[in-house]
Amino acid sequence: MQKFTYDREVFKIILMLLMVLDHIPYFISPYLADTFHLVTRVVAVGFGYLVIEGLRYTHSKRNYLLRLLSWGIFMAVGNFAMNQFLKPEYKMSILGDNIFLTLALGAALVMLWNSDSRRNKFISFTLLLIGCVPLLEGSYLLLPFMFITNLTYDDSKRRDLSYLVLAFFFSIIEMSMTLPVIDFSNWVNIYDGIAMNASSMFFILIIPMLHLYNGRQGKIGKNFKYLFYIFYPAHLWIIHILANYMIK
Repeated sequence: MQKFTYDREVFKIILMLLMVLDHIPYFISPYLADTFHLVTRVVAVGFGYLVIEGLRYTHSKRNYLLRLLSWGIFMAVGNFAMNQFLKPEYKMSILGDNIFLTLALGAALVMLWNSDSRRNKFISFTLLLIGCVPLLEGSYLLLPFMFITNLTYDDSKRRDLSYLVLAFFFSIIEMSMTLPVIDFSNWVNIYDGIAMNASSMFFILIIPMLHLYNGRQGKIGKNFKYLFYIFYPAHLWIIHILANYMIK
């Protein structure tokens, strides 16, 4: 029996559906939102993986980077404009709700690292360290993930082991800060504390997803080229508008 796999477009659709689940806590039970939050840690790293893959196959790395950056600027302007009409509790972060900028920075540092210049490699590693400061959305996890993916792309065993090491590192850091403030009176509070404060390590769920991903472009790949670029800001803006006007 042929092993079940999915192509690039199906992978993107799965990630986008999970993305929606992560952004609807306004409308669902907080405990269901906790579960969605854990499962959806794969979304950012999944798109980070696809960016690394895209840099390997694109005809113009420069245009690829500029496209990410342009959409990042577009979304930052859109977030700012949206905030003029939203209640304070539903306002969006200009930089924090904008994965395009993080992906663009990750693409830039990988491009610099892959060059033959020692100077560029030094700049790349410096950007990696600076980018780990949580100013951009998910940068503290997504940038190391993209860096590791670039180095281990052709060796799935080394890639998976590197991801496990990174997940273990985040588990130590986040659990050490979370355990002292968790309410241990019941399992629900423990679960909620871990889900909301120590969830980065659950990005490791991307490993089985990557083993099912065949790396091929689907039959309608060209038509899907800009789907993520449009869907990501659109779904966030719609969710925030609905929450702003529907929830009292």
